[in-house]
Amino acid sequence: MKTWNVPSAPCWADLSAADPRAAAGFYQRLFGWELGEVPGLDGYRAFLSEGEPVGGLGPRRPGRRPSVWRPYFVAGADGTGESPAERVALARGKVLGEPVEVPGVCRARLCADSSGAVFGLWEPDGHQGFGRVNAPGSPAWLDLATTDPDGSRGFYTEVFGWQARRAAPGAGFPYTEWSLGGQPFGGMTPITEAFPAGTVPRWLVYVAVRDCDAAAARGARLGANVLLPPTTIEPGRFSVLADPQGAMFAVIALAREDSGEGRPATDGERAAAIMG
Repeated sequence: MKTWNVPSAPCWADLSAADPRAAAGFYQRLFGWELGEVPGLDGYRAFLSEGEPVGGLGPRRPGRRPSVWRPYFVAGADGTGESPAERVALARGKVLGEPVEVPGVCRARLCADSSGAVFGLWEPDGHQGFGRVNAPGSPAWLDLATTDPDGSRGFYTEVFGWQARRAAPGAGFPYTEWSLGGQPFGGMTPITEAFPAGTVPRWLVYVAVRDCDAAAARGARLGANVLLPPTTIEPGRFSVLADPQGAMFAVIALAREDSGEGRPATDGERAAAIMG
């Protein structure tokens, strides 16, 4: 798990749902997740896979965006004396409201990058984040869709120190791979006319499954909308869905399950498929 839960790396993802109870039932039936308590934070629960935390669930605030999954990144120091929130502002992002402090868990704060994609800053206080990754029922990858790839590349490099590698384009889609210390954990694709009208910048969370086709079919039976049917790529087979409340996520059956260092895609082939 050395690509996860370390400074500047992904460490958490949570679902903000209009109806948390219904959302819990959907993901429990889809992935077999259980619910765990989060002491000190009323109305917020943890999703558990094999007893390990793999994400969170909370109520969507009235007047906020539709139900949505959001990633969190560890807010590490960079030696300049600037706080992560200050770096977000200096990089032309926005800090969205005050931080939420949960003693013994974390201090979390929502932000938006320079193109408007929402993510969270996570300062651990006893809870390091994901307890399991890249195994069935746990997070495996993150993708950013953006209207400004150059601006987003500069933003995340400045705020988190990520390395950005342009991968070979597939089907006309350029793709950028994000990594830390040479270990990839996510990617970025530009929003083009191939995306549905009205698509806004956003992060997409991938969950590993044993059988992509079966997971997508089960999601559909449970009321999800299959936005991208199961598609085979070099690292495995994946599908993009929207849950019954509209929150987008992806499932992927990795060709090679590993301990958190693998990547579920290699280039713009995936980017061309996502929401295309």
